[in-house]
Amino acid sequence: MNVQLTTSAATEKKQAIFESTLKLIREFGFHGTPVSQIAQHAGVATGTIYHYFASKDELIIALFRYSKQKIHDATFRDHNPNDTYRDRFVSIWINLVNYYSRFPEVLSFFEQFYSSPFVREIFTDETMCFQDEVSLFLKEGINSGHIKQLDINIISAAFLGTVIATAKRSNNPMFRFNEEDLRNMVGIIWDGIKK
Repeated sequence: MNVQLTTSAATEKKQAIFESTLKLIREFGFHGTPVSQIAQHAGVATGTIYHYFASKDELIIALFRYSKQKIHDATFRDHNPNDTYRDRFVSIWINLVNYYSRFPEVLSFFEQFYSSPFVREIFTDETMCFQDEVSLFLKEGINSGHIKQLDINIISAAFLGTVIATAKRSNNPMFRFNEEDLRNMVGIIWDGIKK
């Protein structure tokens, strides 16, 4: 029982560290967010962070993996491989928009991460475009003839670019997209890339 409590407490502390790091990086960037500030925001001692992560760089890499898993779980939560490819396309796009709208700090983190040297710690040139389930799903669409035979970089840019733009816009109080709005938007994307 003590081991479970310790494991649970450790998980909660790591989650608090991750969530605080996301919020602070959104506000101050990678370089403007020292470990001491993360510790204070998370309500833990600075030494606690170094107990879990050898350095701030290691924390950022771990945060990337943590966030990728959260996004994957949200994006594919209702994924049914028996649905039509188009229905799965719509579902994945809407789920991603909704996730980034609810958690803009994650979107901000990824934008900074992919523009930083940290990206080379995770991906090689060969894996850069095929690193996640969304990219694999889009490649499946190309290979199965549902999507135009275009370079995966073009398809990914059309798909993810509109996800990001829509999520950012939906965080502006002047724009509130409902489910029908999102379905209309993803319909435009689908019509543009379907074969």
